[in-house]
Amino acid sequence: MFTLIARARKDAKALQYINERNYGGFLKVESLGGGRTKEEVLENLERALEGPYIPLLLLGEKERDLMEELLPVLRESGKPFYARSLRTKRVRNMRVDELYSHIEEIKARFRLGFRWEEGYALDPQNPLGIELHPDYDVYLAVGEGFRTAMRELLGLELGENSLVLRKLMNRETYYSGPYAVAEVSKKLGFPTEILWRIPHSENVSLRRLIELNRDYIEAFAGASKEFLRQFEGGDVLVPWSGGKDSTAALILAREVFGDVTAVYVRMEYEMPLTDEYVERTARKIGVDLIRVDVPMPIEKYGMPTHSNRWCTRKKVEALYSVASQFEDPVLVLGDRDGESARRRLKPPVVERKTEFGTFLEVMPIKFWSGFMVQLFVLERGLELHPLYYEGFYRLGCTICPSLADWEIQLLKRREWRSSP
Repeated sequence: MFTLIARARKDAKALQYINERNYGGFLKVESLGGGRTKEEVLENLERALEGPYIPLLLLGEKERDLMEELLPVLRESGKPFYARSLRTKRVRNMRVDELYSHIEEIKARFRLGFRWEEGYALDPQNPLGIELHPDYDVYLAVGEGFRTAMRELLGLELGENSLVLRKLMNRETYYSGPYAVAEVSKKLGFPTEILWRIPHSENVSLRRLIELNRDYIEAFAGASKEFLRQFEGGDVLVPWSGGKDSTAALILAREVFGDVTAVYVRMEYEMPLTDEYVERTARKIGVDLIRVDVPMPIEKYGMPTHSNRWCTRKKVEALYSVASQFEDPVLVLGDRDGESARRRLKPPVVERKTEFGTFLEVMPIKFWSGFMVQLFVLERGLELHPLYYEGFYRLGCTICPSLADWEIQLLKRREWRSSP
Protein backbone atom coordinates (compact mmCIF):
# COMPACT_ATOMS: atom_id res chain seq x y z
CA MET A 1 0.00 0.00 0.00
CA PHE A 2 1.07 3.58 -0.61
CA THR A 3 1.29 6.88 1.23
CA LEU A 4 0.47 9.82 -1.05
CA ILE A 5 2.34 12.93 0.11
CA ALA A 6 1.62 16.51 -0.98
CA ARG A 7 2.98 19.85 0.21
CA ALA A 8 -0.15 21.71 1.28
CA ARG A 9 -3.32 20.58 3.01
CA LYS A 10 -5.45 21.61 0.03
CA ASP A 11 -3.27 19.44 -2.22
CA ALA A 12 -3.66 16.53 0.19
CA LYS A 13 -7.42 17.10 0.12
CA ALA A 14 -7.41 16.61 -3.67
CA LEU A 15 -5.47 13.37 -3.24
CA GLN A 16 -7.79 12.21 -0.48
CA TYR A 17 -10.77 12.66 -2.80
CA ILE A 18 -9.14 10.26 -5.28
CA ASN A 19 -8.22 7.92 -2.44
CA GLU A 20 -11.84 7.73 -1.32
CA ARG A 21 -13.26 7.54 -4.85
CA ASN A 22 -10.90 4.99 -6.37
CA TYR A 23 -9.17 3.16 -3.52
CA GLY A 24 -11.88 3.01 -0.88
CA GLY A 25 -9.83 5.30 1.35
CA PHE A 26 -7.31 2.52 2.03
CA LEU A 27 -4.24 4.42 0.85
CA LYS A 28 -2.72 6.93 3.23
CA VAL A 29 -2.59 10.64 2.40
CA GLU A 30 -0.24 13.05 4.16
CA SER A 31 0.42 16.79 3.96
CA LEU A 32 3.78 18.46 4.57
CA GLY A 33 1.90 21.23 6.32
CA GLY A 34 2.19 23.87 3.61
CA GLY A 35 5.83 24.86 4.18
CA ARG A 36 7.91 25.95 1.20
CA THR A 37 11.43 25.05 2.37
CA LYS A 38 13.05 21.83 3.50
CA GLU A 39 13.36 23.14 7.04
CA GLU A 40 9.66 23.98 7.19
CA VAL A 41 8.44 20.57 5.97
CA LEU A 42 11.15 18.18 7.19
CA GLU A 43 9.41 17.15 10.41
CA ASN A 44 6.16 16.39 8.59
CA LEU A 45 7.98 14.45 5.87
CA GLU A 46 9.85 12.34 8.40
CA ARG A 47 6.56 11.62 10.16
CA ALA A 48 4.97 10.57 6.86
CA LEU A 49 7.90 8.22 6.20
CA GLU A 50 7.72 6.52 9.61
CA GLY A 51 5.06 3.96 8.70
CA PRO A 52 5.60 0.90 6.49
CA TYR A 53 3.55 2.18 3.54
CA ILE A 54 5.46 3.02 0.33
CA PRO A 55 5.88 6.82 -0.13
CA LEU A 56 4.76 8.57 -3.30
CA LEU A 57 5.57 12.31 -3.29
CA LEU A 58 3.58 14.57 -5.63
CA LEU A 59 4.42 18.27 -5.90
CA GLY A 60 3.47 21.01 -8.33
CA GLU A 61 5.64 22.65 -10.99
CA LYS A 62 6.26 25.66 -8.72
CA GLU A 63 7.65 23.28 -6.06
CA ARG A 64 10.49 21.75 -8.09
CA ASP A 65 13.20 23.31 -5.92
CA LEU A 66 11.59 21.86 -2.81
CA MET A 67 11.43 18.47 -4.53
CA GLU A 68 15.21 18.52 -5.13
CA GLU A 69 15.79 19.30 -1.47
CA LEU A 70 13.57 16.45 -0.31
CA LEU A 71 14.93 13.70 -2.55
CA PRO A 72 17.93 12.93 -0.28
CA VAL A 73 15.54 12.52 2.67
CA LEU A 74 13.46 10.02 0.69
CA ARG A 75 16.59 8.09 -0.31
CA GLU A 76 17.78 7.95 3.30
CA SER A 77 14.48 6.38 4.35
CA GLY A 78 15.75 3.11 2.90
CA LYS A 79 12.42 2.13 1.34
CA PRO A 80 11.26 2.22 -2.29
CA PHE A 81 9.79 5.60 -3.23
CA TYR A 82 8.82 7.74 -6.19
CA ALA A 83 8.65 11.52 -6.49
CA ARG A 84 7.10 13.53 -9.33
CA SER A 85 6.69 17.21 -10.15
CA LEU A 86 3.42 17.72 -12.01
CA ARG A 87 2.85 20.13 -14.90
CA THR A 88 0.43 22.33 -12.91
CA LYS A 89 1.59 24.92 -10.39
CA ARG A 90 0.12 22.92 -7.53
CA VAL A 91 -1.26 19.43 -7.16
CA ARG A 92 -4.78 20.74 -6.51
CA ASN A 93 -4.75 22.62 -9.84
CA MET A 94 -4.71 19.39 -11.85
CA ARG A 95 -7.93 17.82 -13.11
CA VAL A 96 -8.97 14.92 -10.89
CA ASP A 97 -8.90 12.27 -13.63
CA GLU A 98 -5.48 13.41 -14.83
CA LEU A 99 -4.15 13.29 -11.28
CA TYR A 100 -5.62 9.81 -10.89
CA SER A 101 -3.88 8.74 -14.13
CA HIS A 102 -0.56 9.92 -12.68
CA ILE A 103 -1.10 7.81 -9.58
CA GLU A 104 -2.01 4.74 -11.65
CA GLU A 105 1.06 5.16 -13.87
CA ILE A 106 3.34 5.56 -10.85
CA LYS A 107 1.82 2.50 -9.18
CA ALA A 108 2.65 0.55 -12.35
CA ARG A 109 6.24 1.81 -12.16
CA PHE A 110 6.71 0.18 -8.76
CA ARG A 111 5.92 -3.27 -10.13
CA LEU A 112 7.20 -2.95 -13.73
CA GLY A 113 10.30 -0.74 -13.42
CA PHE A 114 13.77 -2.34 -13.37
CA ARG A 115 17.47 -1.61 -13.54
CA TRP A 116 20.11 -4.13 -14.60
CA GLU A 117 22.75 -5.26 -12.07
CA GLU A 118 23.74 -8.66 -13.44
CA GLY A 119 20.11 -9.40 -12.71
CA TYR A 120 16.73 -7.64 -12.71
CA ALA A 121 16.44 -5.23 -9.78
CA LEU A 122 13.06 -3.59 -9.17
CA ASP A 123 13.34 0.17 -9.55
CA PRO A 124 10.44 2.57 -10.23
CA GLN A 125 12.83 4.91 -12.08
CA ASN A 126 13.01 2.09 -14.67
CA PRO A 127 16.45 2.69 -16.21
CA LEU A 128 16.11 -0.63 -18.07
CA GLY A 129 13.33 0.99 -20.11
CA ILE A 130 10.58 -1.59 -19.63
CA GLU A 131 7.37 -0.48 -21.37
CA LEU A 132 5.00 0.81 -18.69
CA HIS A 133 1.23 0.45 -18.63
CA PRO A 134 -1.20 0.20 -15.67
CA ASP A 135 -2.59 -3.10 -17.01
CA TYR A 136 0.75 -4.82 -17.73
CA ASP A 137 2.36 -7.47 -15.56
CA VAL A 138 5.86 -8.90 -15.36
CA TYR A 139 6.98 -12.35 -14.27
CA LEU A 140 9.90 -14.78 -14.47
CA ALA A 141 10.19 -17.63 -16.94
CA VAL A 142 11.57 -19.74 -14.13
CA GLY A 143 12.85 -23.30 -14.41
CA GLU A 144 14.46 -25.50 -17.02
CA GLY A 145 11.06 -26.90 -17.98
CA PHE A 146 9.92 -23.44 -19.08
CA ARG A 147 13.01 -23.05 -21.30
CA THR A 148 12.51 -26.52 -22.74
CA ALA A 149 8.88 -25.80 -23.61
CA MET A 150 9.83 -22.56 -25.38
CA ARG A 151 12.51 -24.39 -27.33
CA GLU A 152 10.40 -27.43 -28.28
CA LEU A 153 7.11 -25.65 -29.02
CA LEU A 154 8.39 -22.37 -30.49
CA GLY A 155 12.03 -22.94 -31.36
CA LEU A 156 12.93 -20.01 -29.08
CA GLU A 157 16.09 -20.29 -26.98
CA LEU A 158 16.00 -18.37 -23.69
CA GLY A 159 18.51 -17.99 -20.92
CA GLU A 160 17.77 -19.08 -17.38
CA ASN A 161 15.19 -16.96 -15.55
CA SER A 162 14.18 -14.67 -18.39
CA LEU A 163 12.02 -11.69 -17.53
CA VAL A 164 8.63 -11.64 -19.25
CA LEU A 165 6.58 -8.47 -19.75
CA ARG A 166 2.95 -9.52 -20.17
CA LYS A 167 0.99 -6.92 -22.15
CA LEU A 168 -2.58 -6.63 -23.37
CA MET A 169 -4.15 -9.41 -25.45
CA ASN A 170 -1.68 -11.94 -23.98
CA ARG A 171 1.27 -10.47 -25.87
CA GLU A 172 4.56 -11.12 -24.07
CA THR A 173 8.02 -9.57 -24.45
CA TYR A 174 10.89 -11.81 -23.32
CA TYR A 175 14.15 -10.50 -21.90
CA SER A 176 17.38 -12.47 -21.78
CA GLY A 177 19.84 -10.58 -19.64
CA PRO A 178 19.24 -6.84 -20.15
CA TYR A 179 17.98 -7.26 -23.72
CA ALA A 180 14.51 -7.78 -25.14
CA VAL A 181 14.99 -10.84 -27.34
CA ALA A 182 11.50 -11.85 -28.51
CA GLU A 183 7.83 -10.98 -28.55
CA VAL A 184 5.24 -13.75 -28.52
CA SER A 185 1.49 -13.51 -29.09
CA LYS A 186 -0.61 -15.86 -26.96
CA LYS A 187 -3.92 -14.29 -27.95
CA LEU A 188 -6.97 -16.35 -27.01
CA GLY A 189 -8.42 -18.29 -29.91
CA PHE A 190 -5.30 -17.97 -32.08
CA PRO A 191 -2.16 -20.07 -32.50
CA THR A 192 0.85 -19.02 -30.47
CA GLU A 193 3.05 -16.88 -32.68
CA ILE A 194 6.53 -15.37 -32.45
CA LEU A 195 6.20 -11.77 -33.68
CA TRP A 196 9.93 -11.04 -33.66
CA ARG A 197 13.11 -12.41 -32.18
CA ILE A 198 16.78 -11.54 -31.66
CA PRO A 199 19.30 -14.38 -31.24
CA HIS A 200 20.62 -13.80 -27.72
CA SER A 201 20.61 -16.08 -24.69
CA GLU A 202 21.93 -15.06 -21.27
CA ASN A 203 21.52 -16.82 -17.94
CA VAL A 204 20.43 -14.97 -14.79
CA SER A 205 20.95 -16.48 -11.35
CA LEU A 206 17.78 -17.00 -9.32
CA ARG A 207 19.79 -16.53 -6.13
CA ARG A 208 21.05 -13.20 -7.49
CA LEU A 209 17.48 -12.10 -8.26
CA ILE A 210 16.33 -12.90 -4.73
CA GLU A 211 19.29 -11.03 -3.20
CA LEU A 212 18.81 -7.98 -5.45
CA ASN A 213 15.13 -7.64 -4.65
CA ARG A 214 14.83 -8.87 -1.06
CA ASP A 215 14.69 -5.44 0.61
CA TYR A 216 12.32 -4.05 -2.03
CA ILE A 217 9.90 -6.96 -1.76
CA GLU A 218 10.12 -7.00 2.05
CA ALA A 219 9.16 -3.31 2.02
CA PHE A 220 6.04 -4.15 0.01
CA ALA A 221 5.37 -7.15 2.26
CA GLY A 222 5.60 -4.87 5.29
CA ALA A 223 3.12 -2.46 3.74
CA SER A 224 0.76 -5.32 2.86
CA LYS A 225 0.93 -6.71 6.40
CA GLU A 226 0.22 -3.29 7.89
CA PHE A 227 -2.82 -3.08 5.60
CA LEU A 228 -4.00 -6.51 6.79
CA ARG A 229 -3.70 -5.59 10.47
CA GLN A 230 -6.76 -3.39 10.08
CA PHE A 231 -8.83 -6.58 9.92
CA GLU A 232 -7.59 -8.36 13.04
CA GLY A 233 -10.28 -10.00 15.11
CA GLY A 234 -12.16 -11.71 12.29
CA ASP A 235 -12.09 -15.29 11.07
CA VAL A 236 -9.46 -15.13 8.33
CA LEU A 237 -10.09 -17.30 5.27
CA VAL A 238 -7.86 -17.40 2.20
CA PRO A 239 -9.40 -18.77 -1.02
CA TRP A 240 -6.44 -20.81 -2.24
CA SER A 241 -6.10 -22.23 -5.73
CA GLY A 242 -2.47 -23.28 -5.35
CA GLY A 243 -1.50 -20.46 -7.72
CA LYS A 244 1.29 -18.04 -6.89
CA ASP A 245 -0.97 -15.10 -6.01
CA SER A 246 -3.22 -16.87 -3.54
CA THR A 247 -0.12 -18.59 -2.08
CA ALA A 248 1.51 -15.20 -1.43
CA ALA A 249 -1.73 -13.91 0.12
CA LEU A 250 -1.85 -17.01 2.33
CA ILE A 251 1.74 -16.50 3.54
CA LEU A 252 1.06 -12.84 4.39
CA ALA A 253 -2.15 -13.70 6.22
CA ARG A 254 -0.35 -16.44 8.20
CA GLU A 255 2.41 -14.02 9.19
CA VAL A 256 -0.07 -11.36 10.35
CA PHE A 257 -2.91 -13.33 11.91
CA GLY A 258 -1.33 -16.65 12.87
CA ASP A 259 -4.61 -18.56 12.86
CA VAL A 260 -5.66 -18.80 9.21
CA THR A 261 -7.86 -21.18 7.24
CA ALA A 262 -7.10 -21.90 3.60
CA VAL A 263 -10.11 -22.87 1.46
CA TYR A 264 -9.25 -25.00 -1.55
CA VAL A 265 -12.28 -25.21 -3.85
CA ARG A 266 -11.28 -28.16 -5.99
CA MET A 267 -13.02 -28.15 -9.35
CA GLU A 268 -13.58 -31.46 -11.13
CA TYR A 269 -11.27 -30.51 -14.01
CA GLU A 270 -8.49 -29.14 -11.83
CA MET A 271 -4.99 -28.63 -13.22
CA PRO A 272 -2.63 -31.58 -12.67
CA LEU A 273 -0.44 -31.66 -9.54
CA THR A 274 -2.57 -29.07 -7.71
CA ASP A 275 -3.92 -31.47 -5.06
CA GLU A 276 -0.44 -32.60 -4.07
CA TYR A 277 0.95 -29.06 -4.10
CA VAL A 278 -1.84 -27.66 -1.92
CA GLU A 279 -1.62 -30.41 0.69
CA ARG A 280 2.19 -30.27 0.84
CA THR A 281 2.40 -26.49 1.01
CA ALA A 282 -0.39 -26.13 3.59
CA ARG A 283 1.67 -28.29 5.94
CA LYS A 284 4.79 -26.18 5.35
CA ILE A 285 3.00 -22.88 5.93
CA GLY A 286 1.13 -24.28 8.91
CA VAL A 287 -2.48 -23.43 8.10
CA ASP A 288 -5.77 -25.26 8.45
CA LEU A 289 -7.00 -26.51 5.08
CA ILE A 290 -10.62 -26.97 4.02
CA ARG A 291 -11.10 -28.77 0.70
CA VAL A 292 -14.40 -28.55 -1.12
CA ASP A 293 -14.89 -30.74 -4.20
CA VAL A 294 -17.12 -29.20 -6.85
CA PRO A 295 -18.48 -31.35 -9.72
CA MET A 296 -18.63 -29.82 -13.19
CA PRO A 297 -21.56 -31.48 -15.02
CA ILE A 298 -20.72 -30.45 -18.57
CA GLU A 299 -23.32 -32.91 -19.83
CA LYS A 300 -25.92 -30.64 -18.19
CA TYR A 301 -24.49 -27.14 -18.74
CA GLY A 302 -22.25 -27.68 -21.73
CA MET A 303 -18.61 -26.64 -21.95
CA PRO A 304 -17.89 -23.34 -20.17
CA THR A 305 -17.65 -20.33 -22.46
CA HIS A 306 -16.84 -16.66 -21.97
CA SER A 307 -20.54 -15.84 -22.16
CA ASN A 308 -21.59 -18.74 -19.90
CA ARG A 309 -19.04 -19.27 -17.14
CA TRP A 310 -21.29 -21.39 -14.98
CA CYS A 311 -18.17 -23.04 -13.56
CA THR A 312 -17.03 -19.78 -11.95
CA ARG A 313 -20.45 -19.35 -10.38
CA LYS A 314 -20.25 -22.82 -8.86
CA LYS A 315 -16.74 -22.18 -7.53
CA VAL A 316 -17.72 -18.88 -5.93
CA GLU A 317 -20.88 -20.37 -4.42
CA ALA A 318 -18.83 -23.16 -2.85
CA LEU A 319 -16.43 -20.63 -1.34
CA TYR A 320 -19.18 -18.43 0.11
CA SER A 321 -20.97 -21.48 1.47
CA VAL A 322 -17.86 -22.36 3.48
CA ALA A 323 -17.34 -18.74 4.57
CA SER A 324 -20.93 -18.51 5.82
CA GLN A 325 -20.13 -21.15 8.44
CA PHE A 326 -17.74 -18.76 10.21
CA GLU A 327 -18.95 -16.11 12.64
CA ASP A 328 -16.99 -13.12 11.31
CA PRO A 329 -15.30 -14.12 8.03
CA VAL A 330 -12.66 -11.96 6.35
CA LEU A 331 -11.59 -13.24 2.93
CA VAL A 332 -7.98 -12.49 1.99
CA LEU A 333 -7.71 -12.63 -1.81
CA GLY A 334 -4.70 -12.78 -4.13
CA ASP A 335 -6.17 -10.36 -6.71
CA ARG A 336 -3.62 -8.07 -8.41
CA ASP A 337 -3.78 -5.01 -10.65
CA GLY A 338 -1.59 -6.62 -13.32
CA GLU A 339 -4.03 -9.46 -13.96
CA SER A 340 -6.68 -7.36 -15.73
CA ALA A 341 -8.15 -3.87 -15.97
CA ARG A 342 -11.27 -5.11 -14.21
CA ARG A 343 -9.28 -6.14 -11.14
CA ARG A 344 -7.17 -2.98 -11.24
CA LEU A 345 -10.28 -0.81 -11.03
CA LYS A 346 -11.55 -2.54 -7.90
CA PRO A 347 -10.64 -0.95 -4.55
CA PRO A 348 -8.42 -3.05 -2.24
CA VAL A 349 -11.37 -3.80 0.05
CA VAL A 350 -14.80 -4.90 -1.18
CA GLU A 351 -17.93 -5.69 0.81
CA ARG A 352 -19.52 -8.53 -1.13
CA LYS A 353 -23.24 -9.16 -0.70
CA THR A 354 -24.27 -12.71 -1.64
CA GLU A 355 -27.12 -15.10 -1.00
CA PHE A 356 -24.90 -16.68 1.67
CA GLY A 357 -24.35 -13.42 3.53
CA THR A 358 -22.16 -10.32 3.30
CA PHE A 359 -18.40 -10.87 3.23
CA LEU A 360 -15.41 -8.56 3.47
CA GLU A 361 -12.83 -9.23 0.76
CA VAL A 362 -9.35 -7.70 1.20
CA MET A 363 -6.50 -7.76 -1.32
CA PRO A 364 -3.04 -7.31 0.24
CA ILE A 365 -0.96 -7.94 -2.92
CA LYS A 366 -3.09 -5.80 -5.22
CA PHE A 367 -0.16 -3.58 -6.19
CA TRP A 368 2.43 -6.38 -6.63
CA SER A 369 3.67 -7.87 -9.89
CA GLY A 370 3.88 -11.56 -10.72
CA PHE A 371 7.68 -11.19 -10.46
CA MET A 372 7.37 -9.87 -6.90
CA VAL A 373 4.97 -12.66 -5.96
CA GLN A 374 7.25 -15.37 -7.34
CA LEU A 375 10.34 -14.11 -5.52
CA PHE A 376 8.38 -13.57 -2.28
CA VAL A 377 7.18 -17.19 -2.26
CA LEU A 378 10.64 -18.52 -3.13
CA GLU A 379 12.37 -16.29 -0.57
CA ARG A 380 10.08 -17.78 2.10
CA GLY A 381 11.58 -21.18 1.30
CA LEU A 382 8.60 -22.54 -0.63
CA GLU A 383 8.31 -23.85 -4.16
CA LEU A 384 5.89 -22.49 -6.73
CA HIS A 385 3.22 -24.74 -8.20
CA PRO A 386 5.06 -27.21 -10.49
CA LEU A 387 3.21 -26.01 -13.61
CA TYR A 388 4.89 -22.60 -13.39
CA TYR A 389 8.19 -24.36 -14.01
CA GLU A 390 6.71 -25.86 -17.20
CA GLY A 391 5.66 -22.59 -18.86
CA PHE A 392 2.33 -21.57 -17.30
CA TYR A 393 1.61 -17.94 -16.32
CA ARG A 394 -1.72 -18.67 -14.63
CA LEU A 395 -3.61 -21.71 -13.35
CA GLY A 396 -7.25 -22.62 -13.80
CA CYS A 397 -9.23 -25.61 -14.94
CA THR A 398 -8.18 -27.78 -17.86
CA ILE A 399 -11.42 -26.88 -19.70
CA CYS A 400 -11.32 -23.16 -18.90
CA PRO A 401 -12.45 -20.97 -21.83
CA SER A 402 -9.60 -18.56 -20.96
CA LEU A 403 -6.92 -21.13 -21.83
CA ALA A 404 -4.71 -19.82 -24.60
CA ASP A 405 -3.32 -22.06 -27.32
CA TRP A 406 0.03 -21.96 -25.49
CA GLU A 407 -1.49 -23.45 -22.34
CA ILE A 408 -3.43 -26.04 -24.31
CA GLN A 409 -0.20 -27.10 -26.02
CA LEU A 410 1.54 -27.34 -22.64
CA LEU A 411 -1.21 -29.63 -21.34
CA LYS A 412 -1.04 -31.82 -24.46
CA ARG A 413 2.73 -31.96 -24.18
CA ARG A 414 2.45 -33.03 -20.54
CA GLU A 415 -0.09 -35.76 -21.39
CA TRP A 416 2.12 -37.00 -24.22
CA ARG A 417 5.21 -37.11 -22.01
CA SER A 418 3.39 -38.94 -19.20
CA SER A 419 1.71 -41.51 -21.47
CA PRO A 420 3.21 -45.03 -21.56
